[in-house]
Amino acid sequence: MIWVLIISFVRVSMVKLGIINQDSPLLQKTVDVPEEILQKHYRRPIERPFLKEETDRVKILIGGLSSTHDRLLAASLRNLGLKVEALPPTNLSSFQKGREYGNNGYCNPTYFTVGNLICYLRELESKGLTKEEVIENYAFLTAGCNAPCRFGLIEIEYRMALREAGYEGFRVLVFKKEEGINQRVKGLGIEINPTFFLALVNAINLADILIGYTNEIRPLEVISGSTDRYKEKATVILEKALEERELPQLRPFWKKFFTMLEAENIAFNVLTFYEQLTSRRNEEILKRLSSLFGQIEIDPLKSKTRVKITGELWAGTTEGDGNFKMHEFLEEEGAVVLVEPVATYIHFMIHKHILRHQDRKETILGEGINSLSDQWKIIGNYYRYFKKLWILKLGSAAYHREYRRLMLALGGFNNDILNQPVLQQLAHPHYHTHIEGGEGFMEVAKNIYYHKHHKCHMVLSLKPFGCMPSTQSDGVQAAVIEKNPGMIFLPVETSGEGKTNAHNRVLMALAEAKSKAKREFEQSLGQVKHDLDEIRNYLEGHPEIKRAGYTYPKQIGLANNAASFLIHVDQIMSDKTY
Repeated sequence: MIWVLIISFVRVSMVKLGIINQDSPLLQKTVDVPEEILQKHYRRPIERPFLKEETDRVKILIGGLSSTHDRLLAASLRNLGLKVEALPPTNLSSFQKGREYGNNGYCNPTYFTVGNLICYLRELESKGLTKEEVIENYAFLTAGCNAPCRFGLIEIEYRMALREAGYEGFRVLVFKKEEGINQRVKGLGIEINPTFFLALVNAINLADILIGYTNEIRPLEVISGSTDRYKEKATVILEKALEERELPQLRPFWKKFFTMLEAENIAFNVLTFYEQLTSRRNEEILKRLSSLFGQIEIDPLKSKTRVKITGELWAGTTEGDGNFKMHEFLEEEGAVVLVEPVATYIHFMIHKHILRHQDRKETILGEGINSLSDQWKIIGNYYRYFKKLWILKLGSAAYHREYRRLMLALGGFNNDILNQPVLQQLAHPHYHTHIEGGEGFMEVAKNIYYHKHHKCHMVLSLKPFGCMPSTQSDGVQAAVIEKNPGMIFLPVETSGEGKTNAHNRVLMALAEAKSKAKREFEQSLGQVKHDLDEIRNYLEGHPEIKRAGYTYPKQIGLANNAASFLIHVDQIMSDKTY
């Protein structure tokens, strides 16, 4: 092999020095590569498929978001006839196990996730299962993508870490986020079709809304721990509802009719989407849960600092050591934590496809056109372009509508997903909307949006160490802060270590954010006609106003909800007709 390299170097040098020509016969001679070198060439391992007949035996494990998301996703997938179980929450032991068996250079979501999976498999062995039984009867389902970062090939790293841990052949099933709703996951056991897609959507939306709603209530609760107790009851109710949901079925006559036309799948998909858009089942469940949460007594006059979490999806969503238990820490320091819904990211991906399609407009309209006389081709190209464009736009509108009606059913008003065209308009002067990776332009856009519309006092961007897309946006944020006086933005890289340093950095920024919240409350107190004691006495006589779920108008320019509530109650007290 060394001689091959030496000969190649000599040949290139002779060409550059003009000793021989590029077309010299000397350069045309090929070098025979030894067979043993060819045999060492890397080839991707053949992965064992997950077959339909195995669905009754193989238990699919999922994990990677909050515990609420994972539990509801597992219940929703069990409704499709799969055996699914959510992994327990990650911890530092998961991280250490991931570091032990994984490659260097992973981002911490990978270490935590694969380490958590290995810890769970080891626990199964400790309960009496053999390695062979674990490998044969369990599999892990995760999302993959074509990201311009390490996440793009992360399933390969999962398999490698599992192999190093002794689980050679353990199946990691991957569905690609960007390959649409008709996929197959290494076999026929799981079909990524509209039914599967809507099962995920319903679970994610319900988890987002429940988390956003309880995050608003918990810091204001009068009896400590009451919100979490009711949240657990609500999660169990939603798990049962998702698992027992009746799937739409074509009636026998129509099934036979569409089968004759070879259009049974199309008819079933149309029925599935129709049932999703017209069913009120989830709304009715959330309305009942709203009454359940209404039993929680809160103190809405508690002045709280509102902190918006942005950054990388996993780091912002997870609730454990993967982000230094940042949600819990912020609440202990007197903040309301505004976690970005996963639904926002799904909405973002839909609009990313719209942007890509619009970029290809000239190519699509000009495809196969040689002259203006090709009128039918021109009409066909226009039809193809606008058909896909309007399908994507209708899908975006339908998705937002589904999320919003569930949010309103529970009574929330602060956790809506943001309008993507608005975010694009805000971000584009600073961060090009066509840059791929992670949340793309959204980190910059959300920082501007929440500051401009007084939705929070501080934006905290959480991301894994070395996350390329978030690092890019962090560089742009310096210019954004310079142009927006009063904006408080703090980026924090997360890993398995450095918790104390991260908390200290957050505390310094949080002190300034607390001052903003306090000023807002004091300014509102100076505007109202009644003093604070009078307002509190009024609330004692009207306990229905102190219950979770009570809605009131937010004052323009005030991020502090207690300040808006103070003005609202003062107006009620001043209204002689009340």
